[in-house]
Order: sequence, then structure tokens, then C-alpha cells
Amino acid sequence: MAKFTLIIRPQPDADRDVGWLNRYGVPALASPVMSGAPVSPPSLAHDLGNPADFTGIIFTSRHAVDAVAKTADATTWISKPAFVVGSATAAAAKQAGFKNIIIGSGGGAGLVEPIQQAVTDANRANPQKANLLWPSAREISFDMTAAMRRHDIAVQRLPAYQMTANADLVPPVRAALAKNCISAVIAMSPRSIQILRENMDASGLGSARNKIDLIAGSDAIAAAAGDGWNHVYVARHPRRSRLLAIAVLRHRRFDLA
Repeated sequence: MAKFTLIIRPQPDADRDVGWLNRYGVPALASPVMSGAPVSPPSLAHDLGNPADFTGIIFTSRHAVDAVAKTADATTWISKPAFVVGSATAAAAKQAGFKNIIIGSGGGAGLVEPIQQAVTDANRANPQKANLLWPSAREISFDMTAAMRRHDIAVQRLPAYQMTANADLVPPVRAALAKNCISAVIAMSPRSIQILRENMDASGLGSARNKIDLIAGSDAIAAAAGDGWNHVYVARHPRRSRLLAIAVLRHRRFDLA
């Protein structure tokens, strides 16, 4: 019987990761534990402020790109440098029309150095105080404003979207858990793994954790997952590519043994 790796990211990223794992011979299932939605779209354009007051924009999720792209004056922002986390958010920014896209890695923390370097380079040609807009989720796990303040770079945060918990597991995943056919789960945020744990407990499948390896993007995520997992792997860097690579190696070593 096949052993599956579980992906709990929001769509469309969940299906993208499942497809990636399948190409490397890893059976995978998606059960997104959260869904993204804009926060008050009618007023967001006004809340964004005047683009002339900002030297760039930070996107730590494709949901933020979507929220800005849906505003009436989105085109006024696309000439600004866009600092983004990862290739998926970069692709969303490119599709929205942004041309100057700087990509970080490893979540919000992975953007600190690229932002600092870009601001330093820009100041050589045109000295000015950096002021960046950060359309963020309503709830955040990394405070970009505080992180950049330590480098004397101003970041104005604007909650532009919210991630709401999905209160149940999709039926194929619930069935696979009941048969102990889920051998690993990839977790990229503390909140996502907490929601999965709650949904498993609510479905009476909490005991299945002792058959599942947790692949966590950081120590904080592993801590949020709690105990009871078969084994916990913590990536050295919280990059999607690193977590998926761990999943492939784990599958080849244990599921195919």
C-alpha cells in the first residue's frame, strides 16, 4: 500500500507541491488547512496610500500580490521594486506587471539581506530614506517592520489579506490517515501545523501522528506541532525546495525500504 506525503499549504501552492513530489516518485496528497482572502477590498486602494511616498513594496505571499493587483490603482505600483519571498510569489508579481523583482528565500527573514543590499545600492545613485510598503496577512509570524527597523529602513505594514482555517480534512486524506497511509507531512508555518493537529484530533485521528514523520521549516514550527510524531526533521533553511528535497530523500530511504 502506497505511503503518502501530506501537503497542507494553501492552494494553488498545495497542488504545485504535490505535482513536484510526484515527478520525483513520491506519492503525495493535498489537504490545505488555510484559505486566503482579501481584507476589505473596496477600501484597500485608499489604504495603500500614495505610491510616490514609497520606494518599494514587500510581498511575503502571493495572496498579498493578488490583493494589491485587484485594486483600481494597481498599475501605479508596478514601477516600484518588489521584494518577494520565493519563486511562486515572484511569478505572481511578474504576472501582475511588476518588472523589478528581487527574490529572497526562507520566508520573511530571507528578505532582510536582499532588501538591505538593494537599499544600499540605490542610495549610492540617489541618497534617500527608504520607505517600503508591506501588504501583509492579518496575522503574521515574522515582523518585517521590526526586522528592517534594525537596519534603519522604514516599513509600513498594511493588513491586506487574511488566512482562514479550513475546519476539516479533505475526504481522501481522512481515509488515508485512518489506514495509516500518510507517512510524512510538510509544515511551513506554525499556524498551519497547529490547524492540522486540531483537525486530526477533531476527526478522531490524532493517534495517527505516531506513524507520521514531520518535516518542519524551522524549530518554531516543530515546537508548534507538539509531540506525538514518529520523527521530526527540521530544515536548516526554511525554503520550499529544501523541505521538498527532504521529503524525497525520506521517502526513498523509508517508504521504499
